[in-house]
Amino acid sequence: MTRLRGRAAAPGVALAPAALLRPTEVENDDGPSGSPDEERRRVEDALARAAEQLRELAAQVSADVGGDQGDIFEAHAAFAEDPELRARARERIDDGASATAAAAASFDGFRELLAASDSEYLAARAADLDDVRDRVLALLAGRSVDVDVPNERSVIVAHELTPSQTASIPRRVIAAVVTETGSPTSHAAILARSLGIPAVVGVAGIIELLDDGTELAVDGDDGEVLIAPDEETRTAIRERITEAGRRREQLEELRDEPGHTADGHRVELAANIGSETDLELAAAAGAEGSGLVRTEFLYLDRTDAPDIAEQAAFVERALTAFPGHRVVVRTLDVGADKPLPFVAREPEPNPALGLRGIRLGLASPDLFRDQLRALLRARTAAGDAAGRLAIMFPLLSVPSELTEARRHLDEVAAEEGHHLDGLEVGVMIETPAAALAADQFAAGSDFLSIGTNDLLQYLFAADRLNAEVAEIADAASPIVLQLIGEVVRAAHAKGAWVGVCGEAASDPALAVALVGLGVDELSMNSAAIPEVKATLRESTLAHCRAVASRAAEQADAAAARAELKGACSDQEA
Repeated sequence: MTRLRGRAAAPGVALAPAALLRPTEVENDDGPSGSPDEERRRVEDALARAAEQLRELAAQVSADVGGDQGDIFEAHAAFAEDPELRARARERIDDGASATAAAAASFDGFRELLAASDSEYLAARAADLDDVRDRVLALLAGRSVDVDVPNERSVIVAHELTPSQTASIPRRVIAAVVTETGSPTSHAAILARSLGIPAVVGVAGIIELLDDGTELAVDGDDGEVLIAPDEETRTAIRERITEAGRRREQLEELRDEPGHTADGHRVELAANIGSETDLELAAAAGAEGSGLVRTEFLYLDRTDAPDIAEQAAFVERALTAFPGHRVVVRTLDVGADKPLPFVAREPEPNPALGLRGIRLGLASPDLFRDQLRALLRARTAAGDAAGRLAIMFPLLSVPSELTEARRHLDEVAAEEGHHLDGLEVGVMIETPAAALAADQFAAGSDFLSIGTNDLLQYLFAADRLNAEVAEIADAASPIVLQLIGEVVRAAHAKGAWVGVCGEAASDPALAVALVGLGVDELSMNSAAIPEVKATLRESTLAHCRAVASRAAEQADAAAARAELKGACSDQEA
């Protein structure tokens, strides 16, 4: 038995034979096979087909997993449709290159620009571009873009697994995923977690130690992989798999129960919504409303803005999906990384720090006010029997932005003859500046919602999607826990409640600490709700507070995570 260590990327355990996913060799380019016009048509056709396939994959993933994951492939399709990429390919063909060589060189040149960008966000997109490039080259070579699917339930082992490979392998044959490279924040890892597939990444050198069919034990909780495990280990893994099945049955029984601690302290457990499909998934998971309804999908991949009626219709459906519960709708949060063709703007060297969130809303008041108008009309149309609308403004840094946003809301409400009584207005805490000014923001709003994804990125100056720096920005860091505690204290002192709507809320151990810090609401992907609900029901409020206090006193994130994990294990015992 050989024991290898990697990084835990998706929880769970598995025992199954290995299925090695080897990279496809790219055929030698023998030069143009036709005239320049024919080569240009070949490139155009391959790019168009790639975009079409990726959009089909986006729709499939959105339906099966959720809109957030489907957005990964919508972004990939946009890469294939990029006009600059096409222009580069045409230029190379005019210089005598074949369609294959022109496409490969254009993607590689574009990749170099992304990788060298001063924007960490754009630099991290280089790996996604590789996935699109491989699809286009396969189409040009007449090869299938599908991976070889194993005949039996297997552990998929690869040097690197792309998002499209992860999504295209049938869930029924994937026992677990193991890669030699990658990060828990990679898109493939995010998909694995959403699909409930155990995953371990960064297991260097594992492929050369394996043959197809070699039995593997994979522990996605601890980041460990065992090659040819002994009988004692196999028995222990089987027992954990059986226990996990029982756990799923127990979680299903809790589906319609409210979220609270073992001693009855109430904690709202809501779902993050990013598409129509997410509404169904949230209801099936027992979500108590939504702490974050993302509206960006209504605006992207179109040449003109959605009209007020279209926006209002979706929000009305979201409200009616959660009768009696709060539904927090975030106003538009897009930037130069997701440009809207109907909003005139200059390119930005660093979109993450540019005109996005409320900044874009205030700079484009007609767009902003149309959305506010749609939200108020949806509230009226849904009626009292539906969910309670709350409006949340994203990426605020200074209190004057909240003052200005509320001015627009008040004016639109007056124009609509809409009374704002009972309508909650809140602020996303995503920048260090907003966290430090939490008392001022809380004084002008009903709630604060901590978006840990962006807050970590800005707090540590580390792009959460960049594997090279992903470990720096850890939600379990004592620095983060202390900051969240300060935000909660400041908000509660002003009578505002506090939610967490970033990925941290979906981690059961972290959820215990967040409740201990005083967080009132946790909003997460729907798949995470059952386990978080059960974990909180096994923990008293005093236990949550003690866990949070001890974790916040640790030296670093690794020590804090060990404390959180140990505390949860002790509570279960």
